[in-house]
Amino acid sequence: MKRKSGFLMMIMMAVFISFPDVCIHAGDLVSSRSYKGHENDQDANNLVRVYPSIAGTRLDDCQTCHRAGFEGTDTRRIYNSCEYCHLIPFPDKKYKSGVPGDFEDTLNPFGKAYKEAGRSQAALHQISNMDTDGDGHSNTEEISSLCYPGNPDSKPNQPLAPFLTYDRKKLAGLPTHEQVLLMNTHKQKYDDYVLFKGVRLRDLLHSAGVDLKTAPGVTVFAPDGYSQDLSMSDIMREFPRGTFYRVPEFQDPEKNLGRYPERIQRRLGDTDTIPDSLWLLIAYEADNHDLTPAHYQSSTGRLSGEGPYRLVTPQLTPGRPDRGSSSQRYHDGWDFDETIDHNAGRSVRGACVIRVNPMPEGFEEYDWKNGWSLIDDGKIVIFGHSISNRRGNSTTY
Repeated sequence: MKRKSGFLMMIMMAVFISFPDVCIHAGDLVSSRSYKGHENDQDANNLVRVYPSIAGTRLDDCQTCHRAGFEGTDTRRIYNSCEYCHLIPFPDKKYKSGVPGDFEDTLNPFGKAYKEAGRSQAALHQISNMDTDGDGHSNTEEISSLCYPGNPDSKPNQPLAPFLTYDRKKLAGLPTHEQVLLMNTHKQKYDDYVLFKGVRLRDLLHSAGVDLKTAPGVTVFAPDGYSQDLSMSDIMREFPRGTFYRVPEFQDPEKNLGRYPERIQRRLGDTDTIPDSLWLLIAYEADNHDLTPAHYQSSTGRLSGEGPYRLVTPQLTPGRPDRGSSSQRYHDGWDFDETIDHNAGRSVRGACVIRVNPMPEGFEEYDWKNGWSLIDDGKIVIFGHSISNRRGNSTTY
């Protein structure tokens, strides 16, 4: 996960307190896909020095030693090991069970074995012939095959799912689509009318060679593992056109609830039908500006930013803006209304991985649980049903 310097100091202090034998030096940097702040981590560099072939691959990352949430607990939907680890400095009251008590609780079987052996290059050699995740393969055998030695679902005899990678240049070569729509938030104070530009999801899937007749749908993932399931019927259809509501400007700023570019205000009158056709969109621009890359705020531990790509989901039932669910009620017709379609929450920020369902049998899924390297590189990956190597994609990551 990408965090800035304030959080970095906090997290590193916690690591030093838990494991005082750790020594981190800027000159020790080898390579790391781990989030900014861990690229100089001695443990990550120990792993790359002992196994040089994994430098820059998916094993050069926090997930090799750390786990995500626990099945059967409140944390079961925390798919990203970094997000799970960050529950320690950033507790979330909604999680009652499965919460880590210290950083040692965030280690997977391989990470625990490495710690118990002394957290050094010698420790990695010591545990190299162990099968820490109990899947029948030694740690060295798994690491050499770019499989996770702490995850029994990742095995050398299981091929990685083929995938396609799109960057901005490749996306720009596909048919573009622009649409103005209301992004109605549930909790946030403001609802915005936004002009998005990007590629219709159906066009993107078609370019990837997806069999649109046999795939039931897709799942779109954010870099922290947040996801939205989309049916193929929604992907292939045009959504109802939206209605523009001219939001009043209140003297009391606490009452304000909406924002929209002045040119949209000039173009449309109150309750006018917005003429743009609305589709599920992979957007890369909002109001003629590139989307701000997604990142985590050091002060809150929450995702901020939208891009470089965002899944934009129109309202299923066109509705008006309303205040956030936690706002005071003024009984003026603009208060929060639970019956309104709050579509912004279904519009995945930082969309970086698309899984076409169902996954073909016998393959290990693309590593959607930590997509931060894709955010850094400005890429989006498609894998799953009817995706193959015939279009020149790589299966090494």
